[in-house]
Amino acid sequence: MFNKIFTVARFTLHELLKSKILFVTLFIGFLIAVATYVATEFTYGTPQKVALDFGFGMLSLSSLGISLFMGASLLPNELDSRTVYMVISRPVPRWCFILGKILGLMGVLAINVFILSAFTISCLLLLGGELNQAIIFTAAFNILESLLLLLVVVFLSLFLNSILSSSTAFLILFLGHAIQETQSITFVQNRAVFEYILKFYHFFLPAFYKLNFKDYLVYNTSIPQLEMLGSVLYGSTYCLGLILLIIFIFNRKNLD
Repeated sequence: MFNKIFTVARFTLHELLKSKILFVTLFIGFLIAVATYVATEFTYGTPQKVALDFGFGMLSLSSLGISLFMGASLLPNELDSRTVYMVISRPVPRWCFILGKILGLMGVLAINVFILSAFTISCLLLLGGELNQAIIFTAAFNILESLLLLLVVVFLSLFLNSILSSSTAFLILFLGHAIQETQSITFVQNRAVFEYILKFYHFFLPAFYKLNFKDYLVYNTSIPQLEMLGSVLYGSTYCLGLILLIIFIFNRKNLD
């Protein structure tokens, strides 16, 4: 079974790399280098902060963009090209097929984060900054956040078309980051109905803000270990739950 999963994952990764997605990643990396240089010419005293802020901002946008658009088209493209019918008739169990597809996309996300992190770290070192653990942790959590968004999109694509699944996932992503600020608003705190709505959201939908540690990195503050551990457990548990739910639904989905 594992051989079949990795075969599907390897084929998926190869097909995505053939789509020249890495050229977009390299272009973004080039933009990070150029924009960081230009920004530092107008910044006094904190060029390293500019490099980290802009670099990891672009890294996050590109990773989440890959998750949104690649995840939304993952199953529809396979159904349209009828590749899925050929694969599962070999036979390859449906759960092996969908898990292999997800692993292939995870590989693309990891490569994207690695390349853009390398560009960002290079800019940081050239500007006299130092490499620290917070940079590694921030990049790792970006992969986890992107993976969670990817799984949300794939789950939605089981019921919706590409446009609706990607737009709905983007809305969930936006709310998953905005909910932290919303909780601190006095207007919300003084009204019990909003408190119940936020609790409902936290129970069912992903709180993406728990996986974003860029502020700790930019402002050079240490990441609390308990918060980091809690975020790892939260993100990993949510991802595992979504994978099991996707497999369960895909196994029973009518592909005709």
